[in-house]
Amino acid sequence: MTPTPTTRRPREAEAIADFFSLYGLPHDSVEALSEISRLRRRNRGRPLMLPAMKFAYFLVDGCISETVQAGKTRLWRELMLFEGISNSGVLPGSFTEERINPLATNLTHGSTLTRCVFIEVPNIKLSALASSDPAIALMLARMAAKRGMLTERLYTATRASPVARVAAVLNYLAAPTRKKVIRRRQDGELVMSTTEELVASGPSQVDLSDALCLGRATVEKAIAELRQTGALRSFTPGERTNRCYPIQDRDLLRQIAMGG
Repeated sequence: MTPTPTTRRPREAEAIADFFSLYGLPHDSVEALSEISRLRRRNRGRPLMLPAMKFAYFLVDGCISETVQAGKTRLWRELMLFEGISNSGVLPGSFTEERINPLATNLTHGSTLTRCVFIEVPNIKLSALASSDPAIALMLARMAAKRGMLTERLYTATRASPVARVAAVLNYLAAPTRKKVIRRRQDGELVMSTTEELVASGPSQVDLSDALCLGRATVEKAIAELRQTGALRSFTPGERTNRCYPIQDRDLLRQIAMGG
């Protein structure tokens, strides 16, 4: 059965194709996925629900807080797959902003911590493609494996120190961002320019403490230590400080995350 094309702007179609191309899919597989997909955007602070019903959602850009079973919180950044993983690993879940139903099963919910962009794919059509296209099935399996690996590395019980655990999560969440800065030219004139740096943005210290099952004071102390060591950059007067963690030395941050 030929998938029904989804109406969307050319730039959206290009963004969807670019996302799936990152996983090394053949051109035909990318086209098949693009034809049944569409972009969805959500502003910061919006509630999320992920019941395994009608749609699968791929997070293309942004950061979310996901509350999973037993009330555990996980923080995710772009390029993750949100799904109720079945035994076959190819049956994704869905995304909606309806009020949470406490009687629902297989429910995952949370909130957007930054402005987010998702790719929406009908569950039935994605499963059909995965069943007929080994490349798409392999892509979904790899995404599920990546999610499992990150869960094990970042959010399971460990003997690592609190500062190492906080460093690991901030290193994972870090992404390039642009900001405007005022510079003085050689002739002494002040000019506005744009610079790029790595920043882990979105989660508050409460979000980090919930995700890592650490006290808020412990997380606050760990962040202060990361700034003192130079792994995180300290703020200058007038800078945004809430939910923002600029990375000054990523190699050092990684070293601390590994216990060094």
